[in-house]
Amino acid sequence: MKQKSAPGVGQLSVLLFGLTLAPSARAAPPSSLRVRGDEGACPSPGQVVTVLKRLLPHTQVTADAGPLGTSEASIDDQGPQYRVTVAGQERSFVDAARGCAERAQHAAVFVALILDPPMIAEPPPVPAIPAPVPPAPEQVRHASPTVADAWRWELALGGSMLVAPAVADRSTTVAAGATAWVRGKRAFHLGFGAGLLHGSLHFTDADADAWWFPLDLAAGFTVKSAAWEVGAELGPSATILSILGENVPQAQRQVRVEFGVRASVIGRFWLDSKFALFMSVEGVARPSPYVLLIEPEGAVGETPSLWLGGSAGVCASLE
Repeated sequence: MKQKSAPGVGQLSVLLFGLTLAPSARAAPPSSLRVRGDEGACPSPGQVVTVLKRLLPHTQVTADAGPLGTSEASIDDQGPQYRVTVAGQERSFVDAARGCAERAQHAAVFVALILDPPMIAEPPPVPAIPAPVPPAPEQVRHASPTVADAWRWELALGGSMLVAPAVADRSTTVAAGATAWVRGKRAFHLGFGAGLLHGSLHFTDADADAWWFPLDLAAGFTVKSAAWEVGAELGPSATILSILGENVPQAQRQVRVEFGVRASVIGRFWLDSKFALFMSVEGVARPSPYVLLIEPEGAVGETPSLWLGGSAGVCASLE
């Protein structure tokens, strides 16, 4: 028997409520149960086992990759949907958002209902009660968002390096340091990044020591398949530049702000549902670079207007 559905929070609540009815009238659940599937899938067998241990307290539930048997369940991640099979029963659930924790709950509830179905005794007659009053329009408008509509947050930390190609009056410039990003996800994502980079500028007539403090906003999207995730993002960039001429008499550190635009491509490999390794390639364009002036020579060159580079590190889901 195969059915397809896209359960929401309301359906999950109904299923859980059904499991709690008439506990004394339930059929005896199996003494042991194995859950089979790919640990890198969404959901993983380990996530489903965690929920099943609460729903089937008298059953020894384990995650095992062995062959499917009579007291076993299988979880099959098919991208935007996933299939659960147990005791000859099968159901496919649609979940394009790939919320692994919610998927694990739905899968566990389906397995528990098949293996330990509730037997509901006929309730005694109850007095008639008036129909509930519909909520006021204000209450409907301010209802809490569902899990599918809620934002999912991610924190990323890593090392970063940017390279500015050489021009006529300046040699190749390298800036290295660290960056941090916070991203909020739905189908698309928004992010804010901050960093600290250091490097030296070498002009024909002078050198300079420089610190860059980039502050970036970005909008983008990601596509996930099993443990791999790729995406792209684009947004404005504002960089605080602190620069000091070297071997220049009476040199003073100058602070400026450079504006531009940043674009990047990101790849992630999720180690589990919480942590992932990431690598990104990016480009930053600053159309109005800072002109470095020294006395008595005057203008000796400009800060780079084009940077190419990338970063790598670790990110964590804050769900």
